[in-house]
Amino acid sequence: MNHRLTIFLILVLCSFLISGCWDREELSDRAFDLAASADLNKDGTYVTAAQIIIPSRSGQSSTGGTGSDKPFFIETGRGKSNLESIQKLRQKLSRVISRGHRRNYYVGEALAKQGIEGMMDVFSRDPGNRIRLDIWVVKGSTGLDALQVPYPLEKIPSVASLKIHRAVGGDTGTSYLDFLMATSAEGSSPTLPVVDIVQGDSPQKTLRFYGRAIFSKDYKLVGYLNFVEGAYRQWLLDGISYLDIVEDIPEAGGSVGIFVTKFGRDIKSSLSSTKKVKMEIELTGEGHVGENNTNLDLSQQKNLLLVQNAINAKMSQRVLETIKKVQKQFGTDVFEFNHAFNRQHPREWNQLKGQWASIFPAIEVTTKVKINLKHIGLVGPPLQLKESEITK
Repeated sequence: MNHRLTIFLILVLCSFLISGCWDREELSDRAFDLAASADLNKDGTYVTAAQIIIPSRSGQSSTGGTGSDKPFFIETGRGKSNLESIQKLRQKLSRVISRGHRRNYYVGEALAKQGIEGMMDVFSRDPGNRIRLDIWVVKGSTGLDALQVPYPLEKIPSVASLKIHRAVGGDTGTSYLDFLMATSAEGSSPTLPVVDIVQGDSPQKTLRFYGRAIFSKDYKLVGYLNFVEGAYRQWLLDGISYLDIVEDIPEAGGSVGIFVTKFGRDIKSSLSSTKKVKMEIELTGEGHVGENNTNLDLSQQKNLLLVQNAINAKMSQRVLETIKKVQKQFGTDVFEFNHAFNRQHPREWNQLKGQWASIFPAIEVTTKVKINLKHIGLVGPPLQLKESEITK
């Protein structure tokens, strides 16, 4: 009986410890920042903006269109530093900012070129910033402009870039952490995903996933990889889940489009007697045909192999061109060649790691892509061709 009473008293005491709000901040006293941005003005001042949810409208069925029924509003602050601009923003809010739900942070191109070291310093010191955050560079525009772009499919427009990135096969919720890891690793250089603001035939502007932004070790933007180049880089890093490619097949007088859904990679490094670093890269995958604009009947094995070999040869060249572009134009190792060399040759790495910035641009690289086309769809030749026009 005494034993049961003791357990009961312990449970009662524990209930006092786990109940209540420790920081004494009620939900009604918090402003939930779902996305934010940072920019640099021409006069050298900084602009911080936040997209803040309006709780009373968050349950409405309306999406992120225009009008007074939007479930969010945007507030800004300007200052001589990143922190001062944040302080100026807070002075306009009646509630304490909560960043635990923030998913996206947009950086304007001007600030990215000038350098985001100060911004990242403020980020890393604030425990309120979640580590699973995506930071984006806005190509050719400002972060504030990206926050202001409406997106009809999402109630909160800033969520769109994250979902677009996921839909095209990229990793989400990792760019902030990846950036920090790359800046702290010997020989590595950081990258961030990129969006740009585009307008097609419709009058409404929209966000488009563009590719990757390449940064130097001092946190300055030095250039971009486009969508396909960025996808090849992700393949090299084993960080891609989907890729669609269309290649011309001169032997067949047309083009073929494929979807790749399974990916593999193998990177072998070596060091010659003259201290020349070499990388042998093999990228593998499985895919299926999504479009056939040739006169080939792809149900015939020889025709399918012709297409498969042609696409593999072209993609091998494309991957090599992407690597050489980074080597020549940017000189920054964003492919983690340093990690591969370190794993495979730890003793030699200890001798070369301090020189990697000068070694990387001169690395001799060979590439080979081997995609196995498993399916051709429901038909072999294009349906619009007559029987006499089809190559069996």
